[in-house]
Amino acid sequence: MKGYRKKQYKDHPFLCGLYITLIVIAFILPFFSDPEYSISKHTLYELGAQKTPYNWIMNFVLILLGLISFVNGFRILQKQRVQLLILLVFCLSLVLSAIFLSAPIDRKLVFDSFQNEIHSVFSIITGISFCAYSLVISFAARWRSQKLMALFVGIITLIGSFLMFIHSDYRGIYQRGIFMITFGWILYSFKYYEYVYAKKEYFKLIKENQK
Repeated sequence: MKGYRKKQYKDHPFLCGLYITLIVIAFILPFFSDPEYSISKHTLYELGAQKTPYNWIMNFVLILLGLISFVNGFRILQKQRVQLLILLVFCLSLVLSAIFLSAPIDRKLVFDSFQNEIHSVFSIITGISFCAYSLVISFAARWRSQKLMALFVGIITLIGSFLMFIHSDYRGIYQRGIFMITFGWILYSFKYYEYVYAKKEYFKLIKENQK
């Protein structure tokens, strides 16, 4: 008997549709947003910032993306408790970062500074928890190629996040790249990854087959 869970042959059309919608909105909505908004300089969170035209569209997509990602992940990672817990933290922090909005691009406008600070906290948690998620998935994945891919995506996310601070004029490009890579990988992992059994589950199956 092999110590792994069989591949999940399930499609994720809604999550896939949200992913495509995110990409389209990330590059189209800026043309209808704040006149000072720049795709290269400003992030997706700033597209959904306080007192920004059509900010609800970006925030609505991010909230749905977080919720649907967890729903899909729950069905696949039910017995991978650590992985599921970290996925929950990642998805929840993403949702909350879209509920508590960042400050507007034009800081001359009156805005809720407390809400902006809360947003910053959850956006940081989102990045950290995703890196942690990719790491623990690499432990649970069956195939070496899947393990390496998970680690690679986590490293790319770390590098991209670091570059956002170093090259602030290109934060928008870096963050868009991070979102496209991370959620593209999440979709891929939900559909194709195979996971090793947890120890308790593995020994239980052995006993059942010995009867």
